[in-house]
Amino acid sequence: MVQLSNRLWKTKPLDCWQKVKELRLNHYKEVATAKQDGKLLVSGSATWGMTVPAGLGDHVFLSGEPYGASIGFDPQFAQECAEASEAHGLARDLCAYMRNYWGSMYLDKYLWGGPFPKPDFYLTYHMCDSHAKWYQIASEHTGAPLFAIDWPVGAYGENREARIKYVAEQTWDAIEWMEKVTGRTYDDEKFIEAIHNECEGIQYFSEALAMNVAVPAPLDQKSQLTLYTPAVLCKQTKEARDFYKLLRDEVKDRVDNQIAALATERFRIWHDNIPPWFFLRLFHNMEQFGAACVGSFYLLIFAQFNLAEDGKQWVPARTPKQLGIDLKDRESAVNFYSRWVIDNPGMDMFHLAQTKIDHLINLIHQFHCGAMVMHLNRGCEGHAQYQLEFRLGVQKAGIPVLTYEGNMADKREFDESQTIDRLEAFMESLGLQKLAM
Repeated sequence: MVQLSNRLWKTKPLDCWQKVKELRLNHYKEVATAKQDGKLLVSGSATWGMTVPAGLGDHVFLSGEPYGASIGFDPQFAQECAEASEAHGLARDLCAYMRNYWGSMYLDKYLWGGPFPKPDFYLTYHMCDSHAKWYQIASEHTGAPLFAIDWPVGAYGENREARIKYVAEQTWDAIEWMEKVTGRTYDDEKFIEAIHNECEGIQYFSEALAMNVAVPAPLDQKSQLTLYTPAVLCKQTKEARDFYKLLRDEVKDRVDNQIAALATERFRIWHDNIPPWFFLRLFHNMEQFGAACVGSFYLLIFAQFNLAEDGKQWVPARTPKQLGIDLKDRESAVNFYSRWVIDNPGMDMFHLAQTKIDHLINLIHQFHCGAMVMHLNRGCEGHAQYQLEFRLGVQKAGIPVLTYEGNMADKREFDESQTIDRLEAFMESLGLQKLAM
């Protein structure tokens, strides 16, 4: 068990905090006004779909998952959306993000005011069972055309070249399809610029997350859940790239000067699965015991890491420029970007249980955590897959695990009092006591 000293660390708010809040709000405003501003509006999964359309010129991307999460942060509207989806015959045990997105669409009600924005087309990556139907149903409702890039089955490094080729061939098809449905000519230089923006910005973000191995941790989990939003909304833009450089530099300064996210940090927690967005005070409850939640597998998916040669340490992926790769034309750009998409161990949660168990144990050790708190999340089939096996595997490695039940974006399936009681009992079992605040 990792027990830290009882010293009081220096702390201060993040200087770039307001900037990320502005980026997020401005993005959702751009979604609402995209068409009147002469921009294409595209919608799809918050993975890699927002970068490929860059070759068409100005576009704004409505990412389904973060939009569903934002709705989840507003429990009243989330319930309206869930009920609207259920009224259309859609099952309650489907992805909560998806049901919130559909409900907002069916209600024709946008979270930030006005009607639900109708995209010009949908472009998505199908990397879980929900995505296979999410935008098909949206396309049928709005009449906007859909193109889906199928995610190739396989863990990190497994059948790598065949999987890269599979994604690359579909990306070529997607580009030709987008030209046909929009009537625009695809500009390879704009696509290449967007790839560089994404790779550089996401590397800065990954470096910032990786620096959370420091003691004390410069970032807390609750803040990271806001800081990751440009990575899932607009990572292909210069604005996102510049923000993440600002964040990386600030986090480095905090590490160099031992500036903590939690002044009373004396124990470190790893979190597994998507948190309940309407109950992020869960992390504050941990902090009352001097426990800093320093990371989660969920966030690493939207950064970009590779495994080091030992197969254990997670290290930020390198950009094309760092690798000496010249993206000089469409072929080189598509080939590199397909590699970038595939080379992400964060996607291993969709494969064999033991693979993710190994990742969890390695990450818990890498970030100097003494325990894991796991959300048994009924709102996401992909993240919930094998979870009790993950729990057993981590426990067998001698790491204490707390589970709590709920749903990331549907408050009807969450018991706040029970969760707090379980969390506080778990903290006490670790030898931690609630601190005088």
